[in-house]
Amino acid sequence: MAVNNVLERRFFAAGHTIFNEGDTGSVAYIVQSGVVELWCGRTCIAELQENAIFGEMALLDGAPRMATAKARTDINVILLPRAVFEGKLEGVDPFVIKLLGILISNVRNFARLVG
Repeated sequence: MAVNNVLERRFFAAGHTIFNEGDTGSVAYIVQSGVVELWCGRTCIAELQENAIFGEMALLDGAPRMATAKARTDINVILLPRAVFEGKLEGVDPFVIKLLGILISNVRNFARLVG
């Protein structure tokens, strides 16, 4: 996906499911344009717009996707593969990595209550 530091871009039409709750995650997404909805069960937990990132939690903790991502409008995204994501975390203070893990655990626990 990343060749010569160029990240892949992708278009999804309105109504398209980008990934489903429970899927394995190998890529995160950065919204370039449009609106993405995140759903836990039948509850919409977030609407994300330009410059928002989603799908990152599965890359951080290796757990399945905690939500379903759907294109509310036509959207353009940048794909952020696991290798690039992990490269960005190299050299980060281990305390910060641990803190991110705790925050992700809290978000996943909250999502279980909502869904």
